[in-house]
Amino acid sequence: MGRRISETVQHQVYSPSASDGHGNPGDGWAAAVSVGIYGFDPGGSTEPLEPGHDRIITTPTLFAPKTGLFSGRDRVTVRGVLYEVDGDTAEWRHPNGPRPGNVVNLKVVTG
Repeated sequence: MGRRISETVQHQVYSPSASDGHGNPGDGWAAAVSVGIYGFDPGGSTEPLEPGHDRIITTPTLFAPKTGLFSGRDRVTVRGVLYEVDGDTAEWRHPNGPRPGNVVNLKVVTG
């Protein structure tokens, strides 16, 4: 028996949009698509102590099927919170499971 999809998330692929007034490409994302995942680890958070800043950085992790292609700068909404994909995904294999999957590091900065 293989792994089961535990929940779905909304994935938005990064797609540079039209140039701004200075000729630089703007940021844009495709419409959200539902993607099934194996699991979500809410991770931890930090509160950097920098003068003039009052923010919290949260870094959860998604465990997705190998077919789920996430790239840096993509966005993922999990349980109502919008996160950015932080870096490249990595292949992982659970010691008790036959199918590989992807580890997707996420990040959100609030404040």
